[in-house]
Parts: sequence; structure tokens; C-alpha cells
Amino acid sequence: MRHAHLFCAVALVAATALSGCNEQQVAQNGTNTSGTPVNHVASLRVPSGSSIDITLATRLTSETASVGSVWSGSVRNALVVDGKTVVPAGSSVAGTVTSVKPARKGDRAMLDLGLTSISVDGHSYRVGGTTEAIIAGSTRARNLGAIAAATAAGAVIGHQVGKSDKGTIIGGLIGGGAATGVVSQTQGYQVVLKEGTPLTFTTNETVAMRP
Repeated sequence: MRHAHLFCAVALVAATALSGCNEQQVAQNGTNTSGTPVNHVASLRVPSGSSIDITLATRLTSETASVGSVWSGSVRNALVVDGKTVVPAGSSVAGTVTSVKPARKGDRAMLDLGLTSISVDGHSYRVGGTTEAIIAGSTRARNLGAIAAATAAGAVIGHQVGKSDKGTIIGGLIGGGAATGVVSQTQGYQVVLKEGTPLTFTTNETVAMRP
């Protein structure tokens, strides 16, 4: 019995040593003990803090949107990390409205969006990201082109006030200077994001992507 225990202990030590040698061989030359090549799968990652440039494919307005409303879009510029393309241009993205404030008389509307997922090569990945809130009347809103019908609405107001073509021209100038949103004497300025609006999101977590 004593010899049997001793034999088992020696066999266990030998097996452990052999396993360690096999792992070392795989690490060094990419083969196992039988000489079969071993594929090493390198993980591509989207680092936290990465900028994702997207093109919006869903029209959104602070007048009708609500928290949780879903939007979609596509990646405008490929995300390249360490010389490797992690997220190709054209990849589908999705997100939700995270905060919204409709316009009120004497106040400005606000719309805030969040990134929730990116699809690459048929695989969808949960990717959280944020962007700066868009406030009606702000420089950012104006640069994004969120000025739907501002000039036209101003022209109507001008025509009603001036009762002449001159009044219409003045109203058009006022409407154009309103900067952003749909002009309304009772509702103020709404944030309106059209299809094709470019936005940039910053990721808030590191995500491993399938190569």
C-alpha cells in the first residue's frame, strides 16, 4: 500500500511537469505536443474615452421625444486603435434619449442622447457613450443645423406684424437670427435634429470586440 501511494505521487508530479512544458511550448512556438498549430485570438478593444463619430439616421425633436426614445445611426469615421481598425466606418449604432426638456415660453429646450450599442460584422456590442447636451439657441445647436423652419416661421411672423413685403423681409431676418429650433410665440425654440446630423460620442467603458 505504501508503495502504491508513492507511485501515485510520482505520477502526479510527472503529469504536472509535462503539462507545464506543453504550455511553455505553445507559448513559444504556437504548437502543442503533437505539433498541431494553435491559433491565438487577439482581442480588439474599444478603450474607455474613445471618440465615436456617428451620423444620425433618426429625426428627433425635443417637442415629441421622451426619455428612452430610441435612435439609430452609423459610424462616420472608422475607429482605429494601435493601427488596427476596431470599428469600421458605416457600422450601425443605436442609442436612446437620456434627457429632454421641451420648450416653454421664455425658456429654451434641451435634448441629450446616449450611445448604447455598436454592430460590427453582424455582432452587436453594448457600448455606452455620452455627448454634450444640445440646448436650443446655443452655438453648438446652430453648428449642428438644428434650425428647422426658423427663417420660414420668422417670415410669417414678420408678415403678420408688418402687413407688407417689408415686414416679411424683416421677419425673415429675425427668424434667421433666432439661431435654432422651430419658432413659436408660445412654445419658444425646440431642438430639432434632422437625419444626417453629425454627432460625436465619448465611450465610458472599455469594450472587447470580436476580431
